Amino acid sequence: RRDALARLLARLRRPGPHWRAMAQPQDIEDPKFDVVKIGPSYYRKLAVNENLNFKCGARTQDYYDEEEEEERELDDQMVYEGDEWVLKLPVPAVYHKFIVGSRARNKQQLEMESGARIKVPHREELQDAIWLRARQKQQIYSCKAQIELLCEKEEAKLEYTHFLSVPLAQDINLRRKVDDFRETVVMQRFDGIDDSIFMPSRRLHFTLCMLKLHSHAQVDEMKEALQDLSQQIAATADYGRPLKAAMKGLHIMTDDPSNVGVVFTTDRSHALQNRMNNLSDMMFELLKARGLVAQQNLVAQRLLSSDGAHAEVKLHATLMNTKYSRANRGPDGYRPPGGERETFDASVLMERFGQVDFGEVQLKELQLSCLDEMADDGYYRSLVSMPLFDPAAR
Repeated sequence: RRDALARLLARLRRPGPHWRAMAQPQDIEDPKFDVVKIGPSYYRKLAVNENLNFKCGARTQDYYDEEEEEERELDDQMVYEGDEWVLKLPVPAVYHKFIVGSRARNKQQLEMESGARIKVPHREELQDAIWLRARQKQQIYSCKAQIELLCEKEEAKLEYTHFLSVPLAQDINLRRKVDDFRETVVMQRFDGIDDSIFMPSRRLHFTLCMLKLHSHAQVDEMKEALQDLSQQIAATADYGRPLKAAMKGLHIMTDDPSNVGVVFTTDRSHALQNRMNNLSDMMFELLKARGLVAQQNLVAQRLLSSDGAHAEVKLHATLMNTKYSRANRGPDGYRPPGGERETFDASVLMERFGQVDFGEVQLKELQLSCLDEMADDGYYRSLVSMPLFDPAAR
């Protein structure tokens, strides 16, 4: 063993390629420094010989080359300014206050955790975007992901702006029967019921989904989504068959007719419900894919089955709603948001008119409707519409 160890040590001491590659003391030069001025102060900067060839350099370069080959979704949208990357991230202006937070605490935390800097436009600029800056692209991606999670969390605090509606008011016979129903009920002077709680017949509709579209970009994205939906529906077998609803009966949202806030009519046939649910399944998938609605928001609106796997839209055409009551308005006619909803006892109303028949209505189209804007015909202003069945079908 001693002889073998001696031979190994002798071999290591023998000059060879490995020995020549090691730096010798006489080959090491003293470090050199350049003097640079920054502001009022002077600093020494180490001068590095650019001709030095480190063996690890090639490997390091190969590593970065591999990193650069793996382009990510937003790489082509980033620009290099100065010594850092910059990304313009579309974010509706209504979310900016959440990103900044009280005393800019949210912004500071996001910047500290991601390593990126966030530039938020001033309120008066009304820009639906923010800017992320960082020396590394990964820092920008990290900041973007955290901002998206924050906005998704804060979305519940925002008001609805639009909704997807199936107009019913285009049917003159339906409007006439609903108006007759309103006059008859008002004349009988039920407790808690006056003409102010009735939905105007020119606004009758089914609602398929409420939406929060707080920027022009989101509205444009919604229009494109409906174009895609229209093409998908046109390719189904149902598209060749007319879509009709037999509007019959009075219904309430709860099981207690003595404590009612909303009265509606609908068609409860399984055929109509299944067809509208199939349509809604396609629609919800498109909206989620484009980031226009979140799964949790659909759950909150009660538009999905209990397991969240498929659509279960509750078709209802509102006839009476106590939130429209004069009692809920101030002296200037303003209706404050929130507050406790009034209710009334609808027991006698349901007993006398529970089987009222409003007739059959064609469900011709789906519209992207503005929640608080009306068109000249008295219905909600439509931004875009699409047919629900082939207009040539009868």
